[in-house]
Amino acid sequence: MKKILLVVISLLMVLACGNNNSNTVSGNKGSQSTDNKQVYKIGVTQFMEHPSLNLAKKGFEDAFKEAGINADFDEKNANGEVTNANLIASNYKADKKDLVFGIATPSAQALVNNITDTPVLFSAVTDPASAKLLNPNVTGTSDKVENIAVQLDLLLKIKPDVKKVGVLYNPSEQNSAVQVQEIQKIAKEKNIEVVLQGISNFGELAQATKNLLGVTDALYLPTDNLVVSGANFVASEAIAAKKPVIASENSSVELGALFTMGLDYYALGKRTGEMAIEILKGKPVSQIPFETSKQMKLYVNQKTAQALGLDIKNPMFNGAEFVGK
Repeated sequence: MKKILLVVISLLMVLACGNNNSNTVSGNKGSQSTDNKQVYKIGVTQFMEHPSLNLAKKGFEDAFKEAGINADFDEKNANGEVTNANLIASNYKADKKDLVFGIATPSAQALVNNITDTPVLFSAVTDPASAKLLNPNVTGTSDKVENIAVQLDLLLKIKPDVKKVGVLYNPSEQNSAVQVQEIQKIAKEKNIEVVLQGISNFGELAQATKNLLGVTDALYLPTDNLVVSGANFVASEAIAAKKPVIASENSSVELGALFTMGLDYYALGKRTGEMAIEILKGKPVSQIPFETSKQMKLYVNQKTAQALGLDIKNPMFNGAEFVGK
């Protein structure tokens, strides 16, 4: 009888162990799926919808796919509202994500301000230091490129009589304020006057654009989330006024800006994804400093160039990637 009892107890223990192994185990190290492959819980928060930020998100997620890392991406969009960005960050904290990723400065700031015990990655942030993002649990990639001097030099080759350049920006965006200061400094060195036009919401964009086009020779668009979301309208108005628009990233060129000596946001996001994978595999965040892309390429909108009467075969466009064909 004792032997039978021992056999029954042993069988029950085996069955219990089998059931435990088949369940998903949640925690800060990811969940365990039925095929014994870890599935990481990743929060991805994007400040607003526009092509460059979309590319950064795609690059980030593709890095996981190419590395064969299983991840459950919880994607959220703040629709340009800081309040929404903070709510998203709070929800990610409550859900105990394994890692969170903020695309653009306001979303990254919301994550950093709410989460201290989980790795935070950022991308499409111009100046992480001035945005106060550099906590011990934070790293990522910056879209700051030293291209303003090159951009203005090319503008002067295209239009030598340029005296005034208008800059559209949102004063409440930290990354934009940093860029405006640099644009003013470098433009002064080249004897170009900068005319600033701040906007706080999309509804102000149309009038602000018309105001600037009326008093300047060209427009310069920084990597400002609000302004870039309206790049198509700005470019269209500028073409009608026969004035060039310099962009800070290639998606705005695809939407009609004349040119940019810019960077690839997909590659930027992908590099951030690679950093995230290193962290999930056990590398301390403190051993992965944030990076700034050094790869720049000239993008030119062919249709816009033709509309402005420019010859795309001019040597000044050598090596350019033409879009909007």
